[in-house]
Amino acid sequence: MDRRTACLHQADAFREKALADPEHHDEWIDEAIKWLERAMEASCRAVVTIESEDTGTIARPATDRQALR
Repeated sequence: MDRRTACLHQADAFREKALADPEHHDEWIDEAIKWLERAMEASCRAVVTIESEDTGTIARPATDRQALR
C-alpha cells in the first residue's frame, strides 16, 4: 500500500469515529482533515526545472537532431 492510500484509510477511520462518537465529532473530523492533507501531500510530485548555461540557444528535440543527420 502506498503512502497516499494509507493516509486515505486513516482519514476514513477518523470519519467513522466522528459518526460513532457525536460528543467528540469535531475532534475526529479535525484528525480526518489532517490525514486528508497528508494524502494530498503524498500524491504531489516534485517539479524540477533546469536552466541552460546559454539561455540564448534553444536546443532542438532529439527527434529533430536525428532527422538532420
